[in-house]
Amino acid sequence: MTDSFSPSTGRVLRWIGAQALLHAGALALGFGTFVLLFQTDLWSGVTILFYRGLLLLVVAFLITLAATVALAGLGRRWGLRRRDALGACVLSLSLNLSGFVILPVTVDRSVSVFLLGQMAAHPDESFDADRARAVFDAVYLGTFHQMERRLSEQTASGNVAPTADGYVITPQGRAFIRFAGVVARLFRTDTRLIAGASMPGTAPTLSQRREQPE
Repeated sequence: MTDSFSPSTGRVLRWIGAQALLHAGALALGFGTFVLLFQTDLWSGVTILFYRGLLLLVVAFLITLAATVALAGLGRRWGLRRRDALGACVLSLSLNLSGFVILPVTVDRSVSVFLLGQMAAHPDESFDADRARAVFDAVYLGTFHQMERRLSEQTASGNVAPTADGYVITPQGRAFIRFAGVVARLFRTDTRLIAGASMPGTAPTLSQRREQPE
């Protein structure tokens, strides 16, 4: 009885092994290709990291798909089909997208990463909230011009539009804030970041920054 099941069991084991190798290869090739594409000048004119990353993800997906489809064709004797290559590549794309959003995008945009970087540059010095705030104002907002960068990015994204004396939010931008509010409530994040509350002392709005007459 055991011998009668051996050929079938062997085919199943070969199929599982082939699937494991195909998916592992797709993950490795997809990730490696994605990282290597970032070292090239492809779409280097796209200054927003997230948008450039999405474009490079598509390229990495297509390269990986072409390679895995060829491998799947060679592995037909082990039960592989070309549709298996598509499934493996979709998995690779999903993991690359998740990792990209969690790691590079966070490193590029996070205020916490900036603060840790400043502390790492002065490991023997103590930072309290006042010093951290001063460094943020002087370096992050001043030297690095991060507020100007954010406004430029949001203009390119269509969420704000320049005016004669600053910027105004667009209908697309307001729709995004409504969507962000839904996400904040679903995951119970800090809604103050999207509520638009004024700073103590009522900081001037973007449209109020004209020079006032003496």
